[in-house]
Amino acid sequence: MDDRKPAAGAPTIDEIYRQLKKGLGHELVDDNNVFELIRRSEQDGQAVLAQELREWKFPCKPDRPEAPARRAGHR
Repeated sequence: MDDRKPAAGAPTIDEIYRQLKKGLGHELVDDNNVFELIRRSEQDGQAVLAQELREWKFPCKPDRPEAPARRAGHR
C-alpha cells in the first residue's frame, strides 16, 4: 500500500488505482501519479491498464496526416 499522504481531499494512489481497475477515475491520472500507477499495474499483471497509462503519458503523434479513408466501391 502507498503510505504517501496526498493533499487534503485528494485521492491516494491506491484509491485511484482501484478506480482505474473498474474502468473509472481516468480524470484522476496526472503527471504526478502516472508512473506509480504504471508500476502498480505492471506489478499486478494489469497489462492493458499499464499500456493505457503509458499511452496517456506518451501520446502518439503521427509524422504525417493519415491518408483519407477509401470509400466503398473505389480502388
